[in-house]
Amino acid sequence: MKNAWISIGIFIVMLGGMFYSLNYLNKSCEKIENDSARLETLLNDEKWKEAYDLSNKLYYDWEEKAQIMPVFVNHMEIDALNNEILKLTQYVKTKSKDEALASAHSVKFYVKNIQSLQKVNIQNIF
Repeated sequence: MKNAWISIGIFIVMLGGMFYSLNYLNKSCEKIENDSARLETLLNDEKWKEAYDLSNKLYYDWEEKAQIMPVFVNHMEIDALNNEILKLTQYVKTKSKDEALASAHSVKFYVKNIQSLQKVNIQNIF
């Protein structure tokens, strides 16, 4: 009977960890996606100083969040998003509007892709 309680306890801890990690992932990705959308608006309005500040903030926020995510997200997805955010900061710094807009859109795509890969559905199970 003692083994059954240990197994049930471990199962409950695992479920709690899963819910925590999915919640953390969704909140982090939502913040990155919102910042990217706001950055696109700033780029369209050609507010380069504000856009550069926001791109740096986006980078440092991502660096902080990306320390934990590889535990439960594919490392390749994290690296791709990290590279795209790094490129974005440089495109904004050099005021390359077309490249910066494309990069900001790619950041949103990678974030949505990370979120969709972590959803519990039949496609992700098989």
